[in-house]
Amino acid sequence: MGQNWDQFENDKQYFYTIQKQYFYFVWLDVISRNILMQATDKNIRIGKVSIDINSNRYRLRFTYPKGNRHYLKLFRLTEEGWASTLRVAHLINRDIDLGDFDESYCRYSPHHEALRKAKVAEKERTYSLLEIWERYKELSLERVAETSQNYIWKDCDRYLEEAPKELLDLDNAQEFLAHLQKKYAITTIATMFRSCLNPAINMAVNNGLIEANPFTKIKIPKPQKKAVDYFTADEVKEIIAAFYSDRYVSKFSNFRHSHYAPYVEILALTGARPEEILALTVEDIKSVDTKTYIEFSKAYSKGILLPYTKNKLIRRFPCNEQLQDILKKQISTTNSRTSLLFTNTNDNGYIDHNNFRSRAWKKVLRCLVEDGKIRKYLKPYALRHSFISRLIHQNWDIKTVATLAGNSPNIIIQNYLGVRDDIELPSL
Repeated sequence: MGQNWDQFENDKQYFYTIQKQYFYFVWLDVISRNILMQATDKNIRIGKVSIDINSNRYRLRFTYPKGNRHYLKLFRLTEEGWASTLRVAHLINRDIDLGDFDESYCRYSPHHEALRKAKVAEKERTYSLLEIWERYKELSLERVAETSQNYIWKDCDRYLEEAPKELLDLDNAQEFLAHLQKKYAITTIATMFRSCLNPAINMAVNNGLIEANPFTKIKIPKPQKKAVDYFTADEVKEIIAAFYSDRYVSKFSNFRHSHYAPYVEILALTGARPEEILALTVEDIKSVDTKTYIEFSKAYSKGILLPYTKNKLIRRFPCNEQLQDILKKQISTTNSRTSLLFTNTNDNGYIDHNNFRSRAWKKVLRCLVEDGKIRKYLKPYALRHSFISRLIHQNWDIKTVATLAGNSPNIIIQNYLGVRDDIELPSL
């Protein structure tokens, strides 16, 4: 009996303990709910600071200094969030009284403190030339022409990838330039900096990622500008005739030079950029009253059809009888108004100008030089220089010539106009 009584007393004591713990947790839950209910139902004020709820977070509202309202959204609607909010409210109230208020909120808000630390880390971070270049490409995709991205950008990618990593540190700018000079031509380096690296570094400076462009203090060698060279009118006629006659076609060749003869002739007669001629279709030949015009409004460059010319201008070129004859013959071989006027030798697609230059132009021009028909080998673009120089040497006004060529008079003088070598100075 005594043993059973002791067991009963122990069980009763255990029951009372469990009951007390249960009521204790119930009491805590009621108190917590009451606190949250108070904050939800009405604003709580801690000195000069009011607490309310906004977007499921506790928010502090206060004015300091006079007339300057502050709204600081802080913690989530939890017990811990409420306790933290009360602590911050007391801290802000104290700092206002002491005149030590932190206007950045970093002392009161974990979010603002994290942003501050991130900004400090970003400012202290060092960027390599490769990182700056990759960031520039990402931000410039919509602004830089696709042709530049496919060629100039890829060249720059290769130059940076091949450079020793330590030289891509901006503190080693002089060493990096010396490395480039050992491997690449001056013209290559100049293009790399003008079209790629300098714009990328200057963008990083403007965005506050780095303080200055280290290459502005270094003298980057500039390529010597060559005098503009061109073909004489007689040389142009020899070139055109050589293409039409197929006189230099190898017996083992699977294509005829004469296929490209109309393309060469229209380059010579219009002085247009090769990429503008390659993009021409039948519908670009316009008839107004009794006159015929070529409308240059697009360009085919490096495998991409661009809906604009180099200077983004649409221009109409008046056709003389020689041009009209060429155009009539080309149009007669096409099927529709959207057909290309000048096509490759395989599938009537666009002419690959680089392929034309390496397979046909070089062969014909070098043979003409060997035969003494022309003075020297020049690239096909020299036909544009020749057209411009010929008209100006025939006393055409430079404004008209510039309009026909799609350039400004200044650009014509600086980059296209060749100097005559057949002049005779008058005697005194």
